[in-house]
Amino acid sequence: MALYCLDTNVFIESKNGPYGFDIVPGFWEWIDRMVQAGYVYSTVTVYSELTEGNDELAQWARDRRDSGLFVDHDERVQSAFHEIANYINTHYDRHHSEAFLDGADPWVIAQAQTDQATVVTREAVVNTHSRKVKIPNICRVFEVNCIDTFSMLRNAGASFR
Repeated sequence: MALYCLDTNVFIESKNGPYGFDIVPGFWEWIDRMVQAGYVYSTVTVYSELTEGNDELAQWARDRRDSGLFVDHDERVQSAFHEIANYINTHYDRHHSEAFLDGADPWVIAQAQTDQATVVTREAVVNTHSRKVKIPNICRVFEVNCIDTFSMLRNAGASFR
């Protein structure tokens, strides 16, 4: 099975949409099982974004801080981040590059690149002339696989009954 590195929006949009804690608790249980099995993880920067709030998702993330779901950035990931940051600063307007680099997105890409994992995000590819920095576009540049939540679930054989 592939290794999947999840973006913040996977958690937020799942909670707010089709996999709400009260609607499909099996989704969240599946995430826990896949973390324990070593197939699903995210980064400490995603953890930081999730725990800024004070809702059920923030508490869910806090309860999993030391579960293996949220990994720290080692030197290799920091090096990959710097390459990504240099590219973004060179190819995008300052306003857009700063917004992107201030969040978890480049760290998710750097972590996945370092681990040869697949990034999972709800973002979609945008036209190459777009001024906005989007995860799938940057993944393409750095040859990192990138898929959406539904593709991850199908590829992993997830089933919620």
